Amino acid sequence: MAKLLAALLSALYFTVESISRLIVAVFTALPLPHHKTSPRSSLTAENEPGIHTRRASDNTLPYIVLPENLFEMLQHGHELSGNGPCLGYRSSRKSKYQWLAYQDLIDRSVNFGAGLMTLGGKSGCEYLIGIFAKSSVEWTVAEYGCYAYGMATAPLYDSLGPEACQQTVKNCEIEIMVCGDDEQVHTLLDGDNFPNRLHTVITVEQLSGNRVAEIEKLGLKVLTIAQVEEIGKVNPRPLALAPTDSLASLIFTSGTTGPPKGAMLSHAHFLLELKSFMQSTNPIRLTTDDTALAIFPLAHILGRVLNMVVLVHGGKVAFMSGDINGMLSDAQELKPTFFVFVPRLMNRLYDQIHVDMKSSWFGRLVGPIAYAAKFRDMKRGIFTNQSIWDKLIFRKYQKLLGGRLRMGMIGSAAADGNILNFTRAALGCYIFEMYGQTEAGGAITSTRYGDCTTGHVGIPFVDVEIKLVDVPEMGYFAKEQRGEICSRSNFMMKGYYKMPGKTAEALDEDGWLHTGDIGMWTEEGKLKVFDRKKHIFKLSQGEYLAPERLENIFSRSDYHTNIFIDGDSKYPYCVALVYPNYEALGVSREKATRLANGRRSAHEDFIREKILEDLVRFGKEAKLKSYEIPKKISILEEPFSLENNCLTPSQKTRREVVRTLYRDQINKMYAD
Repeated sequence: MAKLLAALLSALYFTVESISRLIVAVFTALPLPHHKTSPRSSLTAENEPGIHTRRASDNTLPYIVLPENLFEMLQHGHELSGNGPCLGYRSSRKSKYQWLAYQDLIDRSVNFGAGLMTLGGKSGCEYLIGIFAKSSVEWTVAEYGCYAYGMATAPLYDSLGPEACQQTVKNCEIEIMVCGDDEQVHTLLDGDNFPNRLHTVITVEQLSGNRVAEIEKLGLKVLTIAQVEEIGKVNPRPLALAPTDSLASLIFTSGTTGPPKGAMLSHAHFLLELKSFMQSTNPIRLTTDDTALAIFPLAHILGRVLNMVVLVHGGKVAFMSGDINGMLSDAQELKPTFFVFVPRLMNRLYDQIHVDMKSSWFGRLVGPIAYAAKFRDMKRGIFTNQSIWDKLIFRKYQKLLGGRLRMGMIGSAAADGNILNFTRAALGCYIFEMYGQTEAGGAITSTRYGDCTTGHVGIPFVDVEIKLVDVPEMGYFAKEQRGEICSRSNFMMKGYYKMPGKTAEALDEDGWLHTGDIGMWTEEGKLKVFDRKKHIFKLSQGEYLAPERLENIFSRSDYHTNIFIDGDSKYPYCVALVYPNYEALGVSREKATRLANGRRSAHEDFIREKILEDLVRFGKEAKLKSYEIPKKISILEEPFSLENNCLTPSQKTRREVVRTLYRDQINKMYAD
C-alpha cells in the first residue's frame, strides 16, 4: 500500500511539473503584441573611432541643475521635503525605526563642524577629517559637518585591520579622527605604527573612564560626537563652504589588490555623478516619498553616492540595525522603495524563494507559469507588482523586502542573468545592473530601463566615454572589439592621494582610467565584462587564466557558498578552495569536520566528489577549456567573511589575503 501511494504521489509530482512546463512553453512561444515603450537613448561614437559615449545633450534625457556644494545639496533636499524625515535608525531588530528630520541633520552638522573648527580643524587646504565607524546618523553628521566648513573627509572601512588603518591615517596626516566605538579606537591606536599627527579622537559611543584615561596618556584629547556638537553650539561661526572643485572626500579602494589607495573626489565630482545617475536611470525619478535601506557602507563609493542621490531628492535613508544577516528584518520594518543588491544577497533571496516555491504542488505548478507571464510583460517594458501573478505567487516574496520596491540596483560583481531577471519579475520592479569603480567616481555603465537582455552591463553612463585598448599578452585586441576597458568622464577621480606613481599607472596622459577589466562590445553596442587583467596567472603550458571569470561561472553551483580559483606556473592546471553548502549536499557540517585523530571523515570525500562533478558540469556548459576547470579542490573550515578579512565590505574576495591565509592548503593540492 505504501509503495502504491508513493508511486501515485510521484506520478502526480511529475504531472504537475509537466503541465507547468507545457504552459510555460506556450507563453514563451506566443508573439509579443506591440507595446509603446519610453524612448531610449542611443549610443554614439564621438571624438574618435572606437569611443562609445552617451551625451547629456540627448533630448530624451531630463535637464537637471544641481547645487555647487554637497552641503548645499543637503539644503536642497531639505527644501524639497519641507523638512521631512531624513535619516532612519533603530536600536534593535525588534524596535521601530526613528527618524531625524532634515533640519535636525543640518543643525547637528553645523554644530559638529563648528566644534571641529574650535578643536583645530582648518577650512580649505584639503584638511582631512578621518571617519572610522559603521554607517549611522552620526557618520552622516560628521560628513556634512565637514562640508559645512570646507573640510574634506577621509572615511575608512570599519573592518580595516590595524596595520592598514594606522598607515593610512599616518599617510594622510590626519589630526582629528571620528571612531565608532572602542573596537575602532583599539584598531587605530594599539599598534607599532602610531599616527604621529593625531591629536583628537571623537567617538560615536561613550568610552569607559579607564579607556579614556589610557588614551589621554598618549597625549590625545577624547570626546564624543555629542560633546563636539555642544562645543560648536556654544562657539557658532558662519558657514565656510568650499568651492565646487575643492576636495570633498577621499574614497579608499577596498584593498583587493593591496593596501587601500585614496581616490580624490571633489564636490563637483559627486554632484556630476548624481546628475549622470538621474539621467542614466531615466525615466525612473526618485521623489520625497522614496525610502532606501543603506546596505553598502558609507566609506564605499556606491554607498556614498546612493545616500546622496536619495537626499538630493528629499527622500529618506535608513541604516541597518546590525549586520547584513539581519537585513531582511530591517527591510520588512522599513518597507523601502529603492534597494541596492550585491550578487551574494540576490542569490540568497533567489534560493529562498525557489525552495519555498518547490515546497508545495501549487508553487511547482503556478510558479514557473507566473514567471513566464511576468517575464513576457517585462520584455514589453511592463514592470508591476499588481498583476494576478503577484497576488497568486509573488506577493509574499515581495514582502521579504517590505513589499513597496519600485526601483533596484545591483553592482559590485557580475550578476547571474537568470537570477537577475527572476528577481525583477518576482519583486515587480526594474533592477538596473551597473558597472563601475571607485576611481571612476562611481558608475561607468548601466543597463537602460526595461532592458532584460543579460550577459552585459549596459551602455555608458551619461557623459562617460569608454574605449577598449589592446592587451596582447592575453590575446585581446581593440580592432576585434575586445580589450582592457578604459573610461573617461568629468566625475572620475583627480588621482590617488599622495601616490603619484600609482596615479600614473591608473590614469594615462590623455585622462583615460585603465580599469584592469577586460571587456567587449556586443552587436547592440552594450559592454560585456568577461575577464580581469590584474588577477590573471599563467599555467605551465603558457595559457593565461582569469580566476574571477571562472569563479563567476562556478558560483552557479548550489554545492558551495565560496570558491577561490588559484594556479601555479609550474603546473598545467588550476585548483580551488571551496566552502561547501552542506544543506544542499545533504550532509551535516558536524559529520564533515575533522575527526579527533586529524583524519577527514568519509563525508568529506563525498563532498569533494560532488562539488568537483558539479564544477565539471558547469565548466562544460560554459564551454571552458579543460585547464580552466579545477582538477583538485580543498575544503575550507569556514566561509569567507569580513571577520576573517577574506571579503571586502562590498563582498569581493581579498585575493592576496586568501592566498596567504590558505597557502599551505593550496600547496598541498599541488604536492599531492
